Amino acid sequence: MIQISGLTKRYDAHTTAVDHLDLEVESGEIFALLGPNGAGKSTTIRILTTLSGFEEGRVIVAGHDVDRDPDAVRRAIGYVAQETGVDYFLTGRENLTLQGHLYRMKTAQIKQRIEELARYFELGDSLDKTVAEYSGGMRRKLDIATALIHHPRVLFLDEPTLGLDTQSRRSLWQYIRKINDELGLTILLTTHYLEEADKLADRVGIINQGQIKVVDTPDALKKSLGGDVVSLEFEYEATENETLSWKLGNSDFIKDTTWEGNKLHLYVTNGAQAIPKIMQMATQEGARIANISFSRPTLDDVFIKYTGSSLSGDNEEGGEQWWEKWAGKGGSNSKWAKKWQQAQKENNGEAQSWRQWSGQENEASQGDTTPRQGEQDASPQNDSQQTWQQWQKDDNPSPATDGATSEDKEPHQWPSSGQQGDWPRDKDWPDRKD
Repeated sequence: MIQISGLTKRYDAHTTAVDHLDLEVESGEIFALLGPNGAGKSTTIRILTTLSGFEEGRVIVAGHDVDRDPDAVRRAIGYVAQETGVDYFLTGRENLTLQGHLYRMKTAQIKQRIEELARYFELGDSLDKTVAEYSGGMRRKLDIATALIHHPRVLFLDEPTLGLDTQSRRSLWQYIRKINDELGLTILLTTHYLEEADKLADRVGIINQGQIKVVDTPDALKKSLGGDVVSLEFEYEATENETLSWKLGNSDFIKDTTWEGNKLHLYVTNGAQAIPKIMQMATQEGARIANISFSRPTLDDVFIKYTGSSLSGDNEEGGEQWWEKWAGKGGSNSKWAKKWQQAQKENNGEAQSWRQWSGQENEASQGDTTPRQGEQDASPQNDSQQTWQQWQKDDNPSPATDGATSEDKEPHQWPSSGQQGDWPRDKDWPDRKD
């Protein structure tokens, strides 16, 4: 389903993000691409999804050449990026409808597909609520649903569970496995959670420095290390223990060694029998060991072997709330976040939609006729609410308008789904950066 041969991407003469990469993903499988930051994962995904060009090689996705027929590739794939691609100020239904129109689907087809996806991802009760009211897990399900609206053959998931709590993450795993089993989709995912790759992936590929180092099933990769992994943590860096490292590496009872900072990982047949010998050699060399442990090989041990670093996926914290991402902590719009958060407390902790809250804010603002500092030019002369475009022109006149007021042209409401008056009147309007 995906064939990559000799793929090379350079950002400049000194930076090669992808270096003659070869990879093949079979039809109907879940393939996990793992690698440390800067290894080339995201660049590879961008190339496969036609979002980036490349210098050398050939890339075939769903039977179409990415370089020669990118439109056909886009019609055949769905893509879920790290950051959510849905609009927080639209409802779930509106997001899905918009995505369907972007793929030039007929209205009847879009409505039918929305009902199918709503049942599939259990979004029915929330379909007509604004995405701002969704939990992190629900937003991610809606993200995937929008990527499936046009019946793609290949689905790209870039860090699909990043920022989700453990329960939401495991729930999303079930949906990923479900769409693979029931819909037969080929799925390529990147993740920093090794447990995720271990549970979901049929095969795993480890990329480092722009090249694929190894590809196999999770079980085969773990078995390839053999026996146990003995880890020595020294009080000093590796340079202080070079002699011991050399002797251990050349011992007949140690298969392989890998340094990770001040830790030395030893791959042995039997950890319990090897530890006394290792400690005896360490004592003879005067090495100061702070900690020693051994365990059966994990996918993290495989990752360390091929990249020299650990890929930790133990961050259990949830992602930022939607208003934190939009308002920006401490940014120019942070006061909106504080007002909205305060409204939730006054509402006994019950979630309000942005429209509900802004409506209350409007009612309050109508009773206050005193202009705030810097607001005289931005506020209308009557009680009606300005549109974003009107405010922008009044507050930031440009030579192109030649003195024309905001009423001289047809107002453009932002966001498009809102009704005039949805936004609280204030001198600082939110920046739309998309």
